[in-house]
Amino acid sequence: MKNFKCDICNSKSLEVVWNNKIRNSSKNFTKNKKKIIKCNNCDVLFLEKKLSYLEDSSISRNIYLKNNSVKEFYKFHKNREKKKLSFFNKNIKFKNKKILESNCGAGIILDILKKKSKITAGLDSKIYRSHLISKNHLHYSNFKEIKKSKIKFDIIFSLSELEHKFNPIQFLKNITQLLARNGLILLRVPNYFNIYMFMLGDMYKKFDFRTSHNYYFSIKNLKILFKKLNLKIIKYKGMNEYDINHLIEYLKTNKRVNSKKKTNKIFSQKKSMEINKNIDNSLVSTSLLFILQKK
Repeated sequence: MKNFKCDICNSKSLEVVWNNKIRNSSKNFTKNKKKIIKCNNCDVLFLEKKLSYLEDSSISRNIYLKNNSVKEFYKFHKNREKKKLSFFNKNIKFKNKKILESNCGAGIILDILKKKSKITAGLDSKIYRSHLISKNHLHYSNFKEIKKSKIKFDIIFSLSELEHKFNPIQFLKNITQLLARNGLILLRVPNYFNIYMFMLGDMYKKFDFRTSHNYYFSIKNLKILFKKLNLKIIKYKGMNEYDINHLIEYLKTNKRVNSKKKTNKIFSQKKSMEINKNIDNSLVSTSLLFILQKK
């Protein structure tokens, strides 16, 4: 492709893998076709015409959720955030740490960690400012405000963000500059090469490709990206966000399944947990979790 190269590995071996409508809200699709490009070297996918305005969480949440209110954030994210945090809790001590969460929303994770940590701070839209301050968290609306505060953080969370960024490399550089010595970045990234994509193919891609995601990452390109930025991987694992019954329902209906909708329980909860553990260990989970440290 002319005048294009991969931002992650700089390869010019690219191809269009999707030239059709993509989702532009929870249920609706774009009027015009959109191109998704794949790098044949590192396997990253990205929108041909990346969007920057949806980096503002107050805008994207208003489009993809019912609204961007604190109440809606808790309703949609509470259980999801707790599940992400469980992995990090097993591997990291948060006591007396200075913690920043980028894209924090209403601060569910910050609330949980407040009692044991030294400082909890959130980076997000100003619409969450009064709520976060009422919970005794610091609030920043941009990187300039954080740098001005001169606080260096021991731990920085970024759990649902990298895929939305117009420039993910610059974003990670900005975060790294805020780390204290031996500080950690805790990252969650959607995994493009997941079991849903392999089993459902284009039917899954139809609903997964969306205007709010500029990039579609996987383990190979993330390792290249972290190496490029001198970020050492301390630990990583897969995290499948839905049980096997959800996948089976998707396969049966060929439709995106609401995770809160009751589905036929072919497998028991115990068996489903065993299957999900294997999916996680095989790294074909819907998400990947990383603990990173600057070299």
